[in-house]
Amino acid sequence: MKTKNRKIQRKMSLNAPIHKKKKLVNVALSKDLRVQLKRRSLGIRKGDQVQIIKGKFKGTQGTVTDVNLKKMKIYVDNANIKKKNGSQAQVPVAVAKLRIIKLITADKSRQKLVENAGKKV
Repeated sequence: MKTKNRKIQRKMSLNAPIHKKKKLVNVALSKDLRVQLKRRSLGIRKGDQVQIIKGKFKGTQGTVTDVNLKKMKIYVDNANIKKKNGSQAQVPVAVAKLRIIKLITADKSRQKLVENAGKKV
């Protein structure tokens, strides 16, 4: 973003089109993955193993069940609350509160990323 004004930056990120929000939903990698992939963060996908590092569910590990780009929130299977009627509801977690522990490499782009991580450019 071109401005340094926090108010305008927040407004731009919340009102950004979905193809630009995809870039904003990058999650920090664990120390092992940082060394292996030689990068600090990576876009999150459904099926990735994550750990919650801040908030009410701190220390909880689980798999990503849904990525909501419109709200910029992530749903983790073990981050649930109990409602008054006794049912369980998933709590959306902010991107900054997560760390990727294990990647899912089912698609070609993720496989390519892992393969090319060890090579020198």
